[in-house]
Amino acid sequence: MKMFLETSLEDLYIALISGDFKLIKSIRKEKLIKKTDALFDVINALFENLEYSINDVKEFYITTGPGSFTGARVALLFARTIAQVKNVKLFTNSTYELFKKDLELQDRFDNKVLIKANSHNVYLIEWKGEKITSKLIENEGNYNQFDYKNFELNLKEFLTTFKEEKDLLNIDLLYLHDTQIGKVK
Repeated sequence: MKMFLETSLEDLYIALISGDFKLIKSIRKEKLIKKTDALFDVINALFENLEYSINDVKEFYITTGPGSFTGARVALLFARTIAQVKNVKLFTNSTYELFKKDLELQDRFDNKVLIKANSHNVYLIEWKGEKITSKLIENEGNYNQFDYKNFELNLKEFLTTFKEEKDLLNIDLLYLHDTQIGKVK
């Protein structure tokens, strides 16, 4: 069984997926700011009324950002800890590659993705041939929304874009700007 955790975007989304890429169950908490506080409750709820436990998960899939500074770390720390203790596989992909696949599957990819960075800025990620560029721009409310239904309908297409991490202690998260802790001054 596989577990997909998306904690770097606005929503907290966790899915259990069978070995043959069928959705078993998912939970999405929309516009959740404090993902750290909710993660374990959501994972426990995910296993409610199922014949499975976290011990049945053999592969974890997480995104490495960009997005929420704390959010990206939450999934990494959770999945990496279990992967080390239980000797299971951990797969990663950038948030922008997840968006790219989402838009490609809907024939809406135009060589750029806008990812919410904070309440006033977005990351503009652009593909120019093989080169990917990024910059933080002022933008309030105009950014791509990840389509979780599209994800659930195309699990194999999404998850096969992730790469297995062999060195669990050297996974880099993508911070594309200096982090802001506390209120913006």
